[in-house]
Amino acid sequence: MNLDVLTLQAAATLVIVMSTVMYLLDTLMLKDGLPGRLWASAYLSGTFSATCYLAWLLLPDVYVAVAVGNGAFVAATGFIWLGCVAFNGGSVRRAALILTATVLVVVVAALAAGPEGGSWAGAVPFFLGNAVFAATGAIETRRGAIARRWSSSGLTVVLAVETVWFVARAIVFLSLGPDSALFRDAFDTRVSAILTISLVIAAVVVTSVLRANESALRGTSETRRLSVDANGVLFRESFEATLAIICSRAEEAGEGVCVIGIRIDDLKRVAVAFGPDDAERLALEVRASVRRHSPTMALVGETDAAGLAVAFTTTPTTDVRRAARVLHQRVVADLARLGAAVVPTVGVGMALTADHGYHSVALTTRADEAAAHAAATGEQAFGLA
Repeated sequence: MNLDVLTLQAAATLVIVMSTVMYLLDTLMLKDGLPGRLWASAYLSGTFSATCYLAWLLLPDVYVAVAVGNGAFVAATGFIWLGCVAFNGGSVRRAALILTATVLVVVVAALAAGPEGGSWAGAVPFFLGNAVFAATGAIETRRGAIARRWSSSGLTVVLAVETVWFVARAIVFLSLGPDSALFRDAFDTRVSAILTISLVIAAVVVTSVLRANESALRGTSETRRLSVDANGVLFRESFEATLAIICSRAEEAGEGVCVIGIRIDDLKRVAVAFGPDDAERLALEVRASVRRHSPTMALVGETDAAGLAVAFTTTPTTDVRRAARVLHQRVVADLARLGAAVVPTVGVGMALTADHGYHSVALTTRADEAAAHAAATGEQAFGLA
């Protein structure tokens, strides 16, 4: 069965429109955060792009539709990237400016070709713009908080496929031209429509799952939900949210905040050498031990699978070095009592607001970096990060 370009484009438009409607309804019901709103913008841009292409197929003289459609398509890919950046807690302002400038270049390149440009007006900037934002989006899905969601791997695959597709499309277009047999068979509009349908369906499913996770952790605008494990250790998102509040209140009260990072980076080698049971037992004991020996009113949270952080307010008389040293000694003692074949190196690092300000993420990052260095070298200085 052979399907013409108009039929395939209409099918792609229908799929994108239905996906966008469902996603927007969920967005309204969940009172979505910034990542969900940016992903919703991506699907809206995709819908607008598909509509522009359909309009051009029906009215070939309206060449402006191709230029606007190209810009909206690149914007859709860029908004997926921006949503991933926002999910990881990064600033989207500079990224949004880059996206805006790129979309303008893509639109102007297509308009510059004029009515004679046809369906491939401004094709190279269009191809490369999509490839760049798909690649940066794929990289962003393997970093930060979004990388710890198993469902994000699906979005990585979608964006990686889009990157390869548009890079290959640009290469064939420049080297052989749009009239070549290879381009018509593998990279023309028919193939693009089928690929778009497949990727949009996959992307909607993945971003819906990610958005649901992010919304559950964030809660509504009036409430927040904190998540802890059986030992009372806060999960990363809950720890970061709570520490940000503590830092803000401490700054207003003129108090200091200390963050102690604890890392054990030998667990993978322990698992390989002595089996996963020993490694899991050690990891659980570290979490329980850190929570048990931390100051009573301190926040204890995870930074990743091998790292923890302890945060508490300080006064001029607080001996933070002693607190870190005692915590390290007691955690190591608890691990030694397990009788495991090997005891991993426990690294401890510290960061104080007196040196790094009241930015909670910066404090956690500095303390974690110092702990990682201590775990790798075995040198426990118990000094500032």
